[in-house]
Amino acid sequence: MKSRLFVTTSILFVFLLLLPASTVFAHMMLIEPVEEGKVQVVFDDGSPNRHAEVVVFDEDENEMARGDVDRQGYFSYPAEGAVMLVADDGFGHRAEYLVGEDAPQALPRVPTVGAVLAGFLLIAGIFHYRVRKRMM
Repeated sequence: MKSRLFVTTSILFVFLLLLPASTVFAHMMLIEPVEEGKVQVVFDDGSPNRHAEVVVFDEDENEMARGDVDRQGYFSYPAEGAVMLVADDGFGHRAEYLVGEDAPQALPRVPTVGAVLAGFLLIAGIFHYRVRKRMM
């Protein structure tokens, strides 16, 4: 009985450990301002996204413009009245940019992965403690 519980707990632990790692190591899409009326849609490693569609919204959240990025990830839009840009590539990546603000920076990978792993280890420790307490 104890060995079966150990094997089940171990498999669950490994599964939980590997599941979030795939999302943590996935790349993030960003919209970076180039100049007024022009942005570049890139991944956090600096490579351009060639498949994104960008939608430009005004102050009242009305759509002002819509279009695809070019092969280098650049998109030009009418700067007059533009407040927010939303890029979506149809593959699950989505980025938003408020005109005039600094582009968001990607989270550092090592501390993020460490925090996720520490959280899962804490949860696993709590469950392990509860199981051992129940068996006594």
